[in-house]
Amino acid sequence: MSVRRLLGFAVFVTLGCDVAASLAGEPVLLRHKFAKGDQLVYRTGHEVNQVQAIMDAKLKSTTKQEVVTSYAVEDVDADGNAVLVTKAVRRKSNMDGDGGKYEFDSKSSERDTGSEIGTAVTPYFERLTGSEYRVKMTPRGNVVEVKGFTELIADLVKENVLGALLAEVFADNEGAKYTEQEHFPVFSEKPVEPGDVWEEEFEYKIKGLGTIKGRVTYTYEADDKVVQRNTARIGLKSDATVDLDLDVMVAKLTGTLSTTHSEGTIQFDPAAGRVVTAKHTFGMSGQLTLNAAGVTFAMDSALEHTDTAELLEKIPE
Repeated sequence: MSVRRLLGFAVFVTLGCDVAASLAGEPVLLRHKFAKGDQLVYRTGHEVNQVQAIMDAKLKSTTKQEVVTSYAVEDVDADGNAVLVTKAVRRKSNMDGDGGKYEFDSKSSERDTGSEIGTAVTPYFERLTGSEYRVKMTPRGNVVEVKGFTELIADLVKENVLGALLAEVFADNEGAKYTEQEHFPVFSEKPVEPGDVWEEEFEYKIKGLGTIKGRVTYTYEADDKVVQRNTARIGLKSDATVDLDLDVMVAKLTGTLSTTHSEGTIQFDPAAGRVVTAKHTFGMSGQLTLNAAGVTFAMDSALEHTDTAELLEKIPE
């Protein structure tokens, strides 16, 4: 289980934005911009280091993923909300821990379908690479709807819900909505200037997992530049809790994970209306209770996450 995520930073909707005023140090209305028919391509990275202590045993694991995602703007309505056709066009994953090792590369013909991890995870990675679903976003960056994700993996979830957890995949559209929102900053309702701070609260009830709630605090730190792009450098900090109520086969996991630290930076191009680069590092920890076949164990869990995103000119070969 991982709370993070990942899949691309992009987006949408043409709204007027006075960039010249921003560069002059005056307030600017930050908005995602996009036009029908446009396509954005992002390379996202995700790394999780996890330690779980059960009685005298410590279980450690590291998961790394790199995904290239295409966002094609299918439509923009009269209110400026954009519908994105989202597709992961390439995926690499590496898992290493006490439970074994696992590798996946969508460009390779080799597949691990024999190990316990491979049997559970490979079908999800294969299905989610190259398949499409739709995400609806507001100009501010709020993900208001996801369509098609539940149906995309419904048969896999029915056969092996554990595989979804190991692949860090939430099983329905509401879970995908949370995952997608992690990839898009939500901007202030009002124009902002360097030094301004705004917050966005969230709460999601994730099927089969529990409830995730908290807030993200954004700070417009300064006007900046990435390569030849003029950017707004935006700091972010998240503060979240995950109340787990998870049933997997004969085991039940309950308890609460809370944010221990969080620090991130987004470089946003106001003229183009899109994220150029982003990085967010955060930790979570808590005491969980595992009930397996009628036997109850106390388990301390700690996770360290690092998520990155980079805007690409095109889909890499």
